[in-house]
Amino acid sequence: MVVFHKNEQRLDRVFAALADSSRRQMLAKLRKRPLSISELAEPFSMSFAGVAKHIDVLTSAGLVRKVRDQEDGRSFRLELQNQSLMEASAWLTYHQEFWTNKLDRLESFIEEQDHDKPGRKNRKKN
Repeated sequence: MVVFHKNEQRLDRVFAALADSSRRQMLAKLRKRPLSISELAEPFSMSFAGVAKHIDVLTSAGLVRKVRDQEDGRSFRLELQNQSLMEASAWLTYHQEFWTNKLDRLESFIEEQDHDKPGRKNRKKN
């Protein structure tokens, strides 16, 4: 059995949360300012319970957090959290650089092999 580290589990939750277009749209709305759940739910044609489930996924992934509304102290507003997204971005950047370097080395190797083949340089066209 494979045991996952907490960071790997968090990355799984972040990527799963980002896999849904409704949740990505919610995150885009929250970039402007913190919103109440009803403000966030407004443009979506889904039930309040459906929106709440999406918010739970985003919260579990560490992409948003609920903060008490300072005006009334009873309701909540949702605001973006960037730590989980920064960790996911760092993971993607690392792997992008890794594969880019691997492919660059493979390309160099293939070019060297092509140039080292006998008769390759002075081959005449018929």
